[in-house]
Amino acid sequence: MRILGLDVCKASVVGWLINSEEGIPSNFRDYFRKNKRSIKEDPLTFKADAEGIDNLLSLKPDAIVLEPTGIHYSFIYAHICTIEGIKVRWVGHAEVRHFRIENRLPDKNDQADACALALYALTHWHNEEFFLYFDAGNVAKLRGLWFRLQSINRIQSAPINRIRQQLAREFPEAALKKSQAAADGEIPLWAWLSRSERDSRYYDRIYAKSIAPKYGIEISEFTRTLAKFICDLRSWELVIQRDIESLLNAPEFQIYRKVMTEFGIGDRIQALLISQIFPVTKFESLGRFKRRLGMAKEEESSGDKQAQKTGGSKLCRTQLYLWVLDRIAPVQARPKNQFGERLGDFYDKRKAKFQDNPDLWKQKAMSRAQKKAMTELKRSLKDSLLPLLPKEQQPQIEALLNLTIQNMQLSLDNSLKESVPAVKEREVKRGFGNLIIMQTAAYGCRLLFKELKRQLQ
Repeated sequence: MRILGLDVCKASVVGWLINSEEGIPSNFRDYFRKNKRSIKEDPLTFKADAEGIDNLLSLKPDAIVLEPTGIHYSFIYAHICTIEGIKVRWVGHAEVRHFRIENRLPDKNDQADACALALYALTHWHNEEFFLYFDAGNVAKLRGLWFRLQSINRIQSAPINRIRQQLAREFPEAALKKSQAAADGEIPLWAWLSRSERDSRYYDRIYAKSIAPKYGIEISEFTRTLAKFICDLRSWELVIQRDIESLLNAPEFQIYRKVMTEFGIGDRIQALLISQIFPVTKFESLGRFKRRLGMAKEEESSGDKQAQKTGGSKLCRTQLYLWVLDRIAPVQARPKNQFGERLGDFYDKRKAKFQDNPDLWKQKAMSRAQKKAMTELKRSLKDSLLPLLPKEQQPQIEALLNLTIQNMQLSLDNSLKESVPAVKEREVKRGFGNLIIMQTAAYGCRLLFKELKRQLQ
């Protein structure tokens, strides 16, 4: 089998071709060094044009391997290879990076990245859990529509803010009004400003009493044109929402929708989550499922520092945060079923711990901040002081620095036990409020995984 790793750039891809019949190299670093090519006139660099695609296909690969980063630039290569009957496999960015580091392949090198992709695929070819799942069916369409919807939401922010600035002097009574979507999906304020034909008598009455026109200030064409632009974006958004709803009604998604609705997860978030986890049968463990949804804990250690960070999809993590904030944190919004009760109980117990003993959480917040500061001080002293000393003295001085930092930390810890440090209550509440929400989201992922697996049996 001929496997072609492709590192995607904006206007081209850099390839690395491996024949599985030659076997897996014993030393990847030496293999790369012996086979790397000149950067100038590289025969395995292919542009996204007719000539470049013809040259790529002339290699007759059985499979290409890509990273999903820069998905818009890699789409054309993946699409063409799929049409040509060439298998397409995707590898996560973190997996490639760890693989490259583990095998001491160069960083910031397009050929090395392509080589790493090809070697990774060759090494793990028969184990599908090492690859990301991208299909060309409804899941891919759902994912694409969701990202388009997010793009439109981001695009709307700037013109909306600008219009409100304009209205502060042209129609101050409406400048800060939160105009909610009407039954037809339109936003009445923007529709009225754009001279839409829909019924807008409400804003007619407010404007008739406005102070601005009374003193000769009219609504500018600049404001009305921006409003028209926002209305057009809104119409586009509604079309995409209808397409998403149509896809969500596909038979293969019905159990997923049923379960997520019971969890109080709305259509928009459902679209993103389903596009990431379908089919859930591909996840053999809860850990992999949580990672795909951005709720996995990953160890991040360096030297004497050990820490954990949340890994996986940041987009999913953000949407799960909003779900808990909107549907689980407010008691009245919780689903009236066993999942609403269990999630609500989980959230309430953690919130009660904070409310019952705020001084304890203040101590923890300050302790965490102090330990972080001490770690940074230790690193800074080592980096600035040790290089100035003779090498034979460095181990002794480093040991002395470590002992001094430990004594300082011990002294600070003792002071925390005696009195509550001056920490702003609002900052502590915000920090631990976010922590409680994310803990609840992680617990929700666990319940969701178990319930999906149960109902899909």
